[in-house]
Amino acid sequence: FPLQLKSQAPGSVEELRCLQMLNQQPEGSSLEELSSSQTCLKLASTIKAYVATVTENILRRSAVKEARRSYFNTSEGQVPPKTAGKPSAHLTLRPQSLTQDGILERFGNLSQSCRHAITRWEHSTLHSHLQNITYRDGRLRVEQPGKYYVYSQIYFRYRSAGAQDSGPQLVQCIQWQPSHSQPILLLKGVGTKCWAPEADYGLHALYQGGLFELKAGDELFVSVSSLAIDYNDAAASYFGAFRLDL
Repeated sequence: FPLQLKSQAPGSVEELRCLQMLNQQPEGSSLEELSSSQTCLKLASTIKAYVATVTENILRRSAVKEARRSYFNTSEGQVPPKTAGKPSAHLTLRPQSLTQDGILERFGNLSQSCRHAITRWEHSTLHSHLQNITYRDGRLRVEQPGKYYVYSQIYFRYRSAGAQDSGPQLVQCIQWQPSHSQPILLLKGVGTKCWAPEADYGLHALYQGGLFELKAGDELFVSVSSLAIDYNDAAASYFGAFRLDL
């Protein structure tokens, strides 16, 4: 170590002597004991400042790694809300699983026209976000009471059954479920489309939104008449809510 310093600052005999004095200092001694030599005191202070800077950088990197680890270890089913900013959420659709009977039972008794609850949404991508609202298994849970604008759009991709098909009835519902209660229908959008007989697929988007007074613990989810939906466009099917301070 002294040889390395000597190569960096040739001729600094005084600094080499100070390093020897520092090495001989008993553990726990203060820098004031070197006050007899201003050169030694300055060198010791420089070394102390450098060590403090390195230690601070190590602690900062460790904190960043821990934050990243905590983020990626967060359960996919439960995402905690952020602490700053107005409550808001915008989710985009993911392909639905057909083997989620246990989850579907928790959505309660839904009408036949909107019997398929959507249980899979993206919440942390380029097109989606969560802030002070919790998401779990298809539901948005309100954490802060207030007036919320709630909205949803579903982009149906319905395959025609042929020339005899009179046109499917496409239905989208936004459901509100207070704590320990059955779902209550908030909004319902309906579209009946007749496509050309030679068309293989028919595309139709249903959008709806409204302003509602919600309490902490209230949950929101979307259900549809059919899972014949276009899952390939993140900008086409979405579900969200945000609080308005009126």
